[in-house]
Amino acid sequence: PSVLGIVAVQEGVNLVAEAGLDRIRAKAVDLTEYVIALADQPLAPLGAILASPRAAAERGGHVTIRCADAAAITQRLVAAGVVPDFRNPDLIRLGLSPLTTSYVETWTAIDIFAATLSNS
Repeated sequence: PSVLGIVAVQEGVNLVAEAGLDRIRAKAVDLTEYVIALADQPLAPLGAILASPRAAAERGGHVTIRCADAAAITQRLVAAGVVPDFRNPDLIRLGLSPLTTSYVETWTAIDIFAATLSNS
């Protein structure tokens, strides 16, 4: 690895050490629970169904939503600044990094998701 690469890794390690794994996991759980609550309202009435487990112990730092035309919806989300993951045939996965994702960004992403579904 290059010196620059090693420095970048060291900064990442320092950030994780400073935040602490327990706090990182707690925020990951909070963010995913927040998305799940928002998936119930406003996404569910628009035909989007939670595909991830509701229990925090059964999921990681992402939430998967099932919806019709998921590939096209994913492209529209990316165009609007939300970068999800498409999983064939009908899944959209939202990754929530607890070190870099804020609650406001999370709410905004779901708001954009709802608007995208409404306009489909």
